[in-house]
Amino acid sequence: METGMTLFESNRKSVLESIEHKKSFTLVYITIISWHDLDLSKCIDVVRRKLTLYQPKVEWYRVFDKEFLLVCHAQSQARLISQELSNIEYLKIHFLYVQDRKFPALNYVRQVYLQNTNSDERKECSSQKSLVTEEFEIVFQPILHHNRQLSFEALSRWRGEEMGSISPGICIPILNIVSLIELTKNIIKKAVDLLSRYNEIVYVSINLSASLIKDITWLIEHLDEIGIINNNRIAFEISEEIIMGIEASENLKIIRDRGHIIFIDGFGSGSGNLNFQYMSLLPLDGVKLDRLFISGKSNKKVMELLTNIIKALDLEVIIEGVDNVEQFNTLSEAQYDSIQGYYISRPLTINELTKFMNDNC
Repeated sequence: METGMTLFESNRKSVLESIEHKKSFTLVYITIISWHDLDLSKCIDVVRRKLTLYQPKVEWYRVFDKEFLLVCHAQSQARLISQELSNIEYLKIHFLYVQDRKFPALNYVRQVYLQNTNSDERKECSSQKSLVTEEFEIVFQPILHHNRQLSFEALSRWRGEEMGSISPGICIPILNIVSLIELTKNIIKKAVDLLSRYNEIVYVSINLSASLIKDITWLIEHLDEIGIINNNRIAFEISEEIIMGIEASENLKIIRDRGHIIFIDGFGSGSGNLNFQYMSLLPLDGVKLDRLFISGKSNKKVMELLTNIIKALDLEVIIEGVDNVEQFNTLSEAQYDSIQGYYISRPLTINELTKFMNDNC
């Protein structure tokens, strides 16, 4: 055990190390349900004795005080164990079968752990899912390329009955991860529907928050389920803060290897220094420069310098926040590929977008 590491932490690390060396496996998550008249120590002893019987064919680890995680080589083993242990009334059991592992081990441990949600959390998730499907509206803001072709960024806005349309910067953080995934799945579906209607649209970009990048199993499964013909027509935007967490690079590489485009969104708006080294190391296709670089009269030379550096890294440059002709004119010396802002159009509903496409294509 590493210095300063608890037994549970060591066991969780052992699970990850075990999975990393396997292509196919099944995880079984066992939780002792807390009752007032329950003797926890006796329950733990019972579970330990039961699990010891399955060794050495099955690896088992106590990962939290009342939770155990099993790594089984075969799905049949997991099913048998689950059936036998299900007779113990104070145990809650979930299992996850993985064939031909494609993601980091932590993705699968998180996935089976999240199945272990209690009833109150499920009720909350159900309530938020209703909010997501009924009150969030998907709109699309045009991105104009140098060759006059069009792309769009898909945005969500909350149409609260009492407060009207609310910025995603306010409402998105209050969503739990399950609801955020549900919302993003809906955005992806709307984007794919739009692309199927208009072949002339280059791509639709979709924002992915830091919490959505940590485990992309849901994303890959959803994209496969939808069955996009050309993956490069779906782009994903990540925040500047995400690229500073190098652990996200593996998941970003998986997304990009599928053919999807990846942009940094709002580059320059973060609290840290502009880090071009990360940009050169991570699997990226382009950068969206934050509107702050175009908001002041003295930023013309700064914009020129930034775009030159980014283009030197062989990355595409999109300039956000171009809201009027004066701002557009300041870009005369900058190297960029596309612009986005009210100078082109505000975000459009699907009906407004139809008219916009008819007028401009």
